[in-house]
Order: sequence, then C-alpha cells, then structure tokens
Amino acid sequence: MAWLPDAAGRPPRSYRAIRRLARGICDTWFREHALVDHEWIPEEGGVLFAAWHPGSMIDPLFMFSSLPGQLTFAAKHTLFNYPILGRVMHSIGAKPIYRAIDEGEEGAQPERGAANEGLLDTLAGILVEQGRCAIYPEGVAHLGSRPERIKTGPARIMLRAIRRSREAGVSEPALVTVGIHYTDQNKFRERALLQIHPPMQLPPLPAEDGAPKPSQELLAEFEAAEAADRAWVQAVTVLLAVEMERSSQGLDNWDDRKLLWRTRSLVWVHRARAEGRKGAPTYAEAVLGARRTRAAWLHMIEEQPEQAEGLRDDVAAHSERMQEYGLKEFELYERDSRPGYAELAKAAVLLVWSTVWIIGMMAWGAMIGSYPPYNLAGKLAKPYEEKMAYVVGTYKIAIAFLLLPLWWLLISLPIAWLITTPSSPVWSIPSYGVLPFIQPYLLEVPLLLMAVLLLFGWPLSARLHLVLWRRVVLSWRTWRRWFRLRDGSIPWKELQVGQRDLAVRLDDIGRSLVLPGDPDWKPPPTGVDDHEMVRRRTAS
Repeated sequence: MAWLPDAAGRPPRSYRAIRRLARGICDTWFREHALVDHEWIPEEGGVLFAAWHPGSMIDPLFMFSSLPGQLTFAAKHTLFNYPILGRVMHSIGAKPIYRAIDEGEEGAQPERGAANEGLLDTLAGILVEQGRCAIYPEGVAHLGSRPERIKTGPARIMLRAIRRSREAGVSEPALVTVGIHYTDQNKFRERALLQIHPPMQLPPLPAEDGAPKPSQELLAEFEAAEAADRAWVQAVTVLLAVEMERSSQGLDNWDDRKLLWRTRSLVWVHRARAEGRKGAPTYAEAVLGARRTRAAWLHMIEEQPEQAEGLRDDVAAHSERMQEYGLKEFELYERDSRPGYAELAKAAVLLVWSTVWIIGMMAWGAMIGSYPPYNLAGKLAKPYEEKMAYVVGTYKIAIAFLLLPLWWLLISLPIAWLITTPSSPVWSIPSYGVLPFIQPYLLEVPLLLMAVLLLFGWPLSARLHLVLWRRVVLSWRTWRRWFRLRDGSIPWKELQVGQRDLAVRLDDIGRSLVLPGDPDWKPPPTGVDDHEMVRRRTAS
C-alpha cells in the first residue's frame, strides 16, 4: 500500500516519527492492507472518524498509520498507565476517556463524568480548529459479528463542535464512519482494509426547523433546551448505529458472515470464469463483493424469506462439502490446466531460488534476531485466546514491540564478537556458500561497528526473510495443488455441477438487482442501510 500524503499542514515531527514506526509494523503484520474511498474525507472543516472496534489496539494502529493528517484518538485511560505505551499515546496527542467498566469504585462516578465532559469539550475544540479525531462509539473492543450498542459520545461532540464552529465563523465539522475489515486481525500476515464512507447528513440543530422533537419523557425530566439537545443526540446516535452496521457489514452471527463470504466467492469465480479473468481479487474487491452479497441477502429476507432461507441452506450444504475435501471454489474449474506447465516451472524455479537464499545467512539473521522474541510473544499472548480472544493480536504486537529491540540490543555485541574474532567458535565450523570469500573482510570490521551494523541488520533480515518465505510457500502450494487437482479421490464432476448450478442461481439473482458498486446504484442516505436501497431491475 502507498501511504497517502498529509493534507495541508504537516503533523509534528514526533507524531510523524511514531507514525513511521506504526506503518512499519503494519507492513510487517499484514501481508496486504489498503485504504479505499479516501476521496470522501472532507477537504475543509474538522472530521470525526467513527469506526467499530473488532481488533482492540490493532484498530487504532491501522487507522493511525493509514489516515492522512494528524489524528487525535480517544482511548480508555488505563492504557496511559503503561510506561512505554502511555508515553507513545501522549506523544501522538491521544486523549483519555474514563469508562464505567474500568472503574472499581462507585465513588469514582462524579470524577469520571467530569473528566469525560472535559474530553468531549477538548475533542470538540479540535474539530472547531479544523483538526481530525477518531473515536470508537461502542466503547469496547469485541469479536462480535456486528457493532455493539453505540454510545452517545460522538453525537455530543458533534453538537458542541457545530455550535462553536458557527460562532467562530469556520467550516462545520463532519462525522465520517470508517469500515475496518480483516481476514483475521489476530493472526500474522493476514489482510486488512480501511474503507471511508460518505460524511453523515446530520439533522438541523435544536431549535431549528426540522430538528428532532424531544419526547414527553425528556420534557418531564429536563428543561426544554436540554431536552431538545438530548433529543438531537439520541437521533444522531440512532443514525450512527445504522451507518456503523453498514460500514462493518454487520450480520446476526459469524456463521451467516462466513456463508456470505462463501456466496461472494461463488459468484466471483463464476463471473471471472465467464469473462475470462484470471487471478484472485484484491481484498478491496472482495469486501465490495461481500457488501453486495449482504445487501442482496437482507433484501431477499424481507421480500422472499422462504426463497432466502432455502438458498442459505444450499450454500451451507455446498460449503460443508467443500470443507470436507479442503477445496476452494476456483479449484473446481479447469483443474487440468490450472496451474499449467509454465506456472509449474516458474514455481519450481522460485522454490529452488528462494530456498537457496532462505537457508543461508538471511535465515540465520532472521532466526537469531527475530524468532526467539516472536515465539515468546506468541506464548505470552496464548492465555488470552480463551478469556479475551479479541486482544490476542494486540498482545502479540505489543509484546514483540517491546521484546525485539531489547533482544537486538542484547545479542548484537556478542554476535559481533563471534563474527569479528578469528579465534571464535564460529570460524571453526566448516563454511559454505559465500562465507569463505567474505570471511577475511568480516574479520577486518571493528567490533563496535559490526555491532551497530547487526543492530540495523536484524529487522532488515527479518523483512527479507518474510519475502523469501512467502515465495517458498506460494511455490510449494502451486506444486501441491497441481498434484492434488489430479488426485482421483475427489468427486470432481459432481462438485463442479453442483457449484455451477448454485453459482448460476446466485448470479441470476445478483444481476436482477441493483446493488452497491453498480453504475445505477444510488448510495443510501444517512440512516438507511444498503438493503433498503436495493431495487429490482426493470425488464428492458
């Protein structure tokens, strides 16, 4: 991914330095990541980004790295208590928010409320000054299949910021929802996507024509002005909840989400084959396909519930059979020609070439410099897999972030001594490859200089090792798939016919509807989900 340049005005140097480090972590943690639809970010006025929270600290890391300009995050105050993390968060301008679930004492309620009111004022002030803030309206990270209950914080911030912007005569801020999508946020080398959605159209402010009317309950409990403010906040929070559902592609459970993605894959493979396209879709294309499938599915549930349920059962049955044989949708078609002999030969060359390099000094550098702390980080994060599964990825990154530099500092000088000292045990071992040729030059390098070179070489060797390892894995998969697709133990014809029939049905349904991404698709207004805008195509 090419990182976007900052808008007018560069963030402070400390912010840019930490962001550069965060981007390096993202490049390492994700094998593919992207920011799409960034043209929706307003060029004028402050922006409050609101996103759901499926990845604990990975979410702000990804947003911080991807979104241009300086972002001010609202984060739970307990994170500021960690020595290094707290310092980093202060450096990037993050602001603490005090949640009830983080407080163990009832008496802390007044202080917590006052602190949060101050935070809302601070964030509103940043928006008035044309700044950008990020907030997670659910208030908690989770692994749910859809957003949790949305809090009123974003709406309260926007109400204050809009009023103060009008008083100051500056551009009003915008509330923009952000979709965060992962293949698996807690696993190394998965895929991620950040999708910007259009700015929300907010209702008129209290006391203006068309403003939300306060209920009788609000009027009975509060003064008229405050009741009107609360009615506005409630209305905006309801609108934001719908926008969050749409941006996160929320469904009732993970089984439905998995079937949705299976359906998307069926349609993609069918259309790609019909149109002669080759290669896998990008993650951005896959997310758009999932959005289209979700819109069509929810539309069918409302319009044709029995047909929708039957179709779901058919997709689920096909999914079970494919899982039984460990197959992907694209593997059922043209199995005699994919991969072809040219692709097989290329995979063989890459496999040998990458293996030769990977078992040399590159592998030793990566194994010595990165494997021990990486392995330890995984073991230390493992206890959280059951009780707090949503923080596993965060803990792996955080622990590795702490351990790797310490490990590099610890081993650089001893390894430098082994390399630059003629009597060290390293040179008593028979050498191979290029080592005999470079040994005289290595022995001439001063000890401290070698230690410094190694200190910078550990992360470099790790990154290069990842590239080589990925080539090895992909090449080996190509060879394994070539033999496996010619295995006589799989009922290819039966699976092909079943998948083709199911894909044709799904494709016909999709083509009969106007869905997100179609040229004639009308984006839903604020507070309306995608499926409510789906309409049937008229016969031409």
